[in-house]
Amino acid sequence: MVSARSTILALSLLPLAFAHAGKREAEERLRWWLQQPESRGGVFAQGKLDGVDYRKLLRGAVAYDRDSLFGLFRYTADGQLMGEGAETNCEILQLLLQHWGDSRFASVLAGQPKHVRRKVIAEIDYAWSYPGWQPTEFPKTYRLATHEKF
Repeated sequence: MVSARSTILALSLLPLAFAHAGKREAEERLRWWLQQPESRGGVFAQGKLDGVDYRKLLRGAVAYDRDSLFGLFRYTADGQLMGEGAETNCEILQLLLQHWGDSRFASVLAGQPKHVRRKVIAEIDYAWSYPGWQPTEFPKTYRLATHEKF
């Protein structure tokens, strides 16, 4: 028979299990993106047109390289992404937030100029499914810029 103490312990560990599962799923999805071929209009092709090796930056960011994440942030703010490439970039930024975790992601983003922080936050806002990004989800990153509600 399961004791009340065991039940309470199991329930208290449940959020950790979900957080770990979400992080693992984000990493799997990011690795899936890395395997995708370059397609006309896609984020990798658009990056190439802008002189940015998006795949290389993404590979580095998945490996927790701060400079690569900086590069993706700068390209998000200053690049010419549109259509499919812009949509993919939004998803990738949200996945990177989940992959890096709130504290590490926020520490990298906080070092960026205000216009970069605003653009990155807006892209993540856009990628968030209904009811949108809530202040309790990744709160350190959430506080780095104002939010547009879609």
